[in-house]
Amino acid sequence: MPLPKEAESRILNAHLQIGDIDWMLSDTFPGQEHQSGNHVTIALILDNVEETRELYDALKEKGNIGMPLQETFWSHAYGQVTDQFGVIWQLSADK
Repeated sequence: MPLPKEAESRILNAHLQIGDIDWMLSDTFPGQEHQSGNHVTIALILDNVEETRELYDALKEKGNIGMPLQETFWSHAYGQVTDQFGVIWQLSADK
């Protein structure tokens, strides 16, 4: 699939490791609606299911669930949540 010209300067995947946590960030794709806060998605890959659950629960408290935290083929616990500021989070417990 060819990359649209307007997507050439965007970030597909930025990877940061802070302590034991992997942070992955990306820009929105051209044509996707966004508002302040959701123009990036933050994906965290943690080593521990319980820590993943605690962070997910804290973020959803005043936010909105995009995908309930659940086991997937790539993660013991994966979920998506938009926090109270409109930031989209993808949380994953590494398998």
